[in-house]
Amino acid sequence: MKKFANACTRFVERFIPDAFLFAVILTVVCFVGALIFTESGAYATMMAWGKGIWGLLSFTAQICTAMVFGYALVKTPAVDKLLDAICRKVHSPAQAYFVAAAATAGLSWFSWSGGLICGGLIAVKLAQKVRGIHYPLLVAACYSGWVTFQCGPTAALLQPATPGTWSDKLYGVIPVSSTAFAPWNWTIFIIAGFIVIPIIMMRLAPSKSEKIIELNYSLDESAAAVEKAPKISLKGLPFNTWCENNYLFNLVFGIAVIIYLIYYFINGGGLTFDSFNLIFLAVGLLLTPTPIQYVKTCAEGVSTCGGIILQYPLYAGIQGIMVTTGLASVIADVFVALSSVRTLPWMAFISGGFINMFIPSGGGQWNVQGPIFLDAATKLGASLPMTTMGVLYGDAWTNMIQPFWALPLLGIANLKIKDIMGYCVITLILWFIIVTAVMLLWPI
Repeated sequence: MKKFANACTRFVERFIPDAFLFAVILTVVCFVGALIFTESGAYATMMAWGKGIWGLLSFTAQICTAMVFGYALVKTPAVDKLLDAICRKVHSPAQAYFVAAAATAGLSWFSWSGGLICGGLIAVKLAQKVRGIHYPLLVAACYSGWVTFQCGPTAALLQPATPGTWSDKLYGVIPVSSTAFAPWNWTIFIIAGFIVIPIIMMRLAPSKSEKIIELNYSLDESAAAVEKAPKISLKGLPFNTWCENNYLFNLVFGIAVIIYLIYYFINGGGLTFDSFNLIFLAVGLLLTPTPIQYVKTCAEGVSTCGGIILQYPLYAGIQGIMVTTGLASVIADVFVALSSVRTLPWMAFISGGFINMFIPSGGGQWNVQGPIFLDAATKLGASLPMTTMGVLYGDAWTNMIQPFWALPLLGIANLKIKDIMGYCVITLILWFIIVTAVMLLWPI
C-alpha cells in the first residue's frame, strides 16, 4: 500500500495543478456536460454560471469567519496548553499520524467545521513537538480523519431532521436517531475513524531511506506565542491603550455573547454554522488575555482564507450550472434507474460522490439529490434513513480528491493540495470499501 501511495503522490505532484486551476477545469467540464446532456444552450448555461457565481458569498463569509475565530480560539493559552498536553503523549511520528487522524475524526463528529479547523492546528502542533514527522502525511492524516464528518449530527444531516423542510413535507422528518445514531452508521464511523484510517496512516510513514519533509519553522517560533505575550501594567496608560489591554472588555463582551446563545438555544435554536461561530467568538474572547491580542491573533488567522475567497465563487458558478440546467438531476436519475431495494442507498453513495466533485456542499447537494433518491426509496420500499446517509457519505467520499474543503485546512497548515492528495487517494479507497461493505451487507 505504501508503494501505491508513493506512486499516487508522484503522479499528483507531476500532473495535478493548483487548486484554483482544478476549479477552472471543473467549470469547463461542467459547462460542456450541460451542453451535451441537457437541453440548455451555451447562452443559458453561461447565464446559469453567472447567476450562480455569487451564490456562496454568505457561505464563504461563514467559512472564513469560522477559520479566523477557530484559529483565534485554538491559539489562546488555555487551548494551546490542552493541545500541548495531548501532543506530549505522542513520542513518535507513527503515533502522531494515528492521533492526527483519530482526533480529527472525533472532533468532526461534534462539529464538521471545528474538526476541519482544529485538524489543521493539531497537525501544526504535532509537527512542532515531534521531530522526524513527514509533514504532508501528517496533514493528510488530519484531512483523512475528517472524511467521517457526515456520520455526525451537525452536518447536512440536520436538514432532513428539521420540521418544515421540503423533505419533511413530502416524506416526514428523518430524525438523527435513525441516521447519525443508527448502528450501521456507528459501525462505519468507528471502523473508519478510529481503526482503519489511523492505522493505515501509520503504515504509510516514510522509511528512514525515504525523503522526509518536516515543518519549515521551529518550535521556538511559537506555538505558544499567545501564552508568552508580555503582561502590561494598565497604570498610567493612555485611554485607548488602556482599553486595548484591559481584559474586562473581553470578559463583558464574551459573557454577553454567551447570554445571547443561551436564550437562542432555549428558544429552539440549533447548532448551525452561525451559532458555532458565535461560540468560537465568545470562548476565544474569554480565553484571550487582552482585546488587542485577540485582534492580532484574528489578523494572523485571516491569512489562511486567501484560497477560499479566490476559489469558492468558481464552485458557486459550477453549482449554478449543475442545478439550473438540471445536469445534477440527469446524473442522479441515471443512478436511480440502475438501483434496486438493496442497492439504492449504495447508488445514492456513488452518485453523491460523483456530483460532489461539482457541488462540494453537503446542503446544496442534498437539495439536488435528496428529492430524487427519497422519491425512489419510497417507490421501491428502500430505507429512507440509509438512502439519506448514502447521499451524504458520497459527499464526504470524494472530498478526499476535491480541493474545496481541503482549502481551510491547507491554509492553516501552509501546504498545497498536491502535497497531500496522493495520501488522500488511499483514504478515498478505504472509505469506499468500508461504506460499501456496510451498506450492502447490513441486514435490511
